[in-house]
Amino acid sequence: MNQLILNTQKALRLSILLLVLIPATLLTRAAGNEPIENHPGSASTAEVRYVGTHEGDPLFNVLYTNSAGARFSVKVLDNEGHQLFQGVYTDRKFDKKFKVTDAQNYGKLTFIIRNFQDNSVQSFEINSVDRMVEDVEVKEVK
Repeated sequence: MNQLILNTQKALRLSILLLVLIPATLLTRAAGNEPIENHPGSASTAEVRYVGTHEGDPLFNVLYTNSAGARFSVKVLDNEGHQLFQGVYTDRKFDKKFKVTDAQNYGKLTFIIRNFQDNSVQSFEINSVDRMVEDVEVKEVK
């Protein structure tokens, strides 16, 4: 019975998926953070950036310059290698934000961008560590 509950919880977490695609804004680029364009059509032009949190969940911006307009995929894997998200695109200027819900249950995340035209791959590993800092101060009071 406990195993069934654990499997159901895991399936529920995966089905809620952790990733919600949010339309990207140009705010990141306004700060001068343009993707590198010296390898048009190659996955080596991809970037993944942590941009903060939204409703307590981490938000990552995936940028990919795909000058040739070739098909490419974006995959997100958890620390055990389970696929949490996959999308196939042909955008020439891919700029999407991914919101990771329930991130503490996944540990390490891996974003993989694969260009199908030249079969190039670029991977980004995301590790987060939660730390609690307790600051205790003792003062003499007169």
